[in-house]
Amino acid sequence: MTFTYLYTPMAETRRYIIPSASFRDAAFDISKTEKFCLVMQLGNENLTLAVLDNLTNDFLAFEQYVFRKANNEQALAEQIDKLCSEHEWLTSGFKRVDVAIVTEKFTLVPAAFFDSTKISDYLKFNQPFSEEDVILNDVLRNADARNVYAFDETLEKSIKKISPAARIRHHLSPLIERTLSVNKNKPARRALAHVQNQRFDLIISEGGKLVLANSFSFQTGEDFIYYLLFTCEQLKMNPEELELEIVGEIETDSTLTNFAKKYIRNIKFGQRPIEARFAKEFEKFPAHFHHTLFSLHYFS
Repeated sequence: MTFTYLYTPMAETRRYIIPSASFRDAAFDISKTEKFCLVMQLGNENLTLAVLDNLTNDFLAFEQYVFRKANNEQALAEQIDKLCSEHEWLTSGFKRVDVAIVTEKFTLVPAAFFDSTKISDYLKFNQPFSEEDVILNDVLRNADARNVYAFDETLEKSIKKISPAARIRHHLSPLIERTLSVNKNKPARRALAHVQNQRFDLIISEGGKLVLANSFSFQTGEDFIYYLLFTCEQLKMNPEELELEIVGEIETDSTLTNFAKKYIRNIKFGQRPIEARFAKEFEKFPAHFHHTLFSLHYFS
């Protein structure tokens, strides 16, 4: 397969938009984007995207950007607009666009108690949000619940400029559903830690049932393991018997990982979705990287 590097921002934009990875396979014809699907994850000053041929289930292109000074959702929306105005094919029109929003403003509601007219009340009980926020919810069939979440409306407008029909989801939703599906026939409690920058999501499942889903911010390996061990204590789980799967942008030999191995005996790193195939260039990063992004298309 032949790869070409994609987008280099103009000098004025380059000060704030930093492309950290960019490649595409020759099978992705940028003049025929309507034949392909686009998946995106944005939040925490980052945008990651990939292009999928859903007829063959081949991922053909990948790009990642870091936005300087985008320390809130309004600023992030502005930077995304700048990127779109210069990008060669991002707004050309895709067969389908799926977007995962990374936000800690979320809460899970059991399906039996969910009432769409009270959606803001559910969120208000657990998370602060502003009047300018959009409130959405995802159906979690395996969890028999709804994920209710909020983010700034300017970010939604930026997404709709890429595709008016974009399907927006909370970043945790595909993680929860895939975790429960994979572990449905495994009775022992299992944990999944999804690590990105200085935050991680923790999902605990038991026999395909959701026990816990939460997000934590951390600065050091000590912080990371504290939250893991505190969760084990609260749920009466033995850390030496717990099976922990790690996904996300963390190296297998990182300081954080090595620190965790001192307390959690059974640690493994996740793999990419078995439904998809990945061109050779995706071997640039480990298989447990960008787990949410590659799972997003397969979350209904």
